[in-house]
Amino acid sequence: MANGWRGYLEEESEFQWIAMAGFLVFILLGALAIQGTSNLPGVEVGPSDSSHAGNRVLDIEYSSSNAFTAKVLTEDGIDLYQQNGPKSVTKIMSAKDGLPADNINFITSLENGNTAISPSKNTVQVIHSPDNEANGATTITTLDLDQSNGNFTILDLAESVAGTQTSWMMVTMQGTSTSLRGLGSISDASASSDTIGASMASSTLSMPMLNSAGAVWQQVVPLGSEQWVASGYLSYTSTEAGASPAAPKIVPTIAVIDWDGGLTAPIVASMHTGERGLYHSLLPLSDGAVFAAGDHGSTYFSTSGSMTHHNAPSIAATVDDTDRVWLFGNVGSKTILRYSGEQVNQLSLAEPLAFRIESQGIASEQIFLHGTDGQGEPQTLIIDISAPGSIESGRGFLNFLFLTVFSIVMGVMVWTAGSRLINARRF
Repeated sequence: MANGWRGYLEEESEFQWIAMAGFLVFILLGALAIQGTSNLPGVEVGPSDSSHAGNRVLDIEYSSSNAFTAKVLTEDGIDLYQQNGPKSVTKIMSAKDGLPADNINFITSLENGNTAISPSKNTVQVIHSPDNEANGATTITTLDLDQSNGNFTILDLAESVAGTQTSWMMVTMQGTSTSLRGLGSISDASASSDTIGASMASSTLSMPMLNSAGAVWQQVVPLGSEQWVASGYLSYTSTEAGASPAAPKIVPTIAVIDWDGGLTAPIVASMHTGERGLYHSLLPLSDGAVFAAGDHGSTYFSTSGSMTHHNAPSIAATVDDTDRVWLFGNVGSKTILRYSGEQVNQLSLAEPLAFRIESQGIASEQIFLHGTDGQGEPQTLIIDISAPGSIESGRGFLNFLFLTVFSIVMGVMVWTAGSRLINARRF
């Protein structure tokens, strides 16, 4: 009996060592293969059939992969147009027709599907989506704002929606001084060009915010449903050794803004100043928080107004539908930073970024990066954000294969061991 047990154990050990050695080789080969496919998948050169193909995209707002509003540099000058499908393009402003889009400082997508721009002082134009119009055509409504508090250029516009009421906050420039002005409230009937006039009949333009700090404000976005975040910079003459009075020091500033509506001017609730760099993107998140991306770091604002700083520099950024913030570097960058849940992950690119990003957008789980290369040629890069970790990606497939093989091997080993143990007990 003892001799039988010893022989059985010796035989089983031999098979176990062979199985373990084979499985170890499989793990090592799998690790090498996964490492070889660790670059970010789903990256491709932009399609040449887009209406902006061959032109430099200065600013763009996407509503889908085939629908967007774009400010584009053409051989005739700067144009602004809206594409609502592969074969549906509407010119909003055309340099060739004597109406260039040089003075367009922003393109803001509104929650109702429309788009807001400002072609001249004290003026907002709403480009109505064909989906909001009875005739299915792109329609433009021009809104002339109150001039009793002066003439001003609108540098940026943000929208905050609370129930059925909407408010706008604008970064304005009057003379050489920047400020913020609120406009509201606007009813939910503003989607159509037929009813927008009535929806804004009771809207009031606020007084300009007092800019006692002398900040140069550049951007604004909503924070929650009652506050706003504005970013810009401060400029002053440095007293540091070797500093030139002719070259003032510029530092980033960012502030939480309160506005109660009506004629009352917005006020600064809190203001924070950095040491260097600028904020290039303010990104609202779905829970009302704000992610401020800058070229020397990034800042997260919760809806309570608390701040968290991240050592995550970038020159361009966008946010997807799941609140993942994608941060992009300069020409030659080999990685992308992705912020999610207050953690920053680094993703590798198969090839270094070949151009400087000038504008970006996101739609239908695709990020669109637009810019120019070293020769001044327009370039577009598309990133499929659904590809990382999916079964279609190389790494995702290998992970799936590894788990499948591992499960089969372990299942066979457990089944075999169980069968042998049952047979052994019978004897």
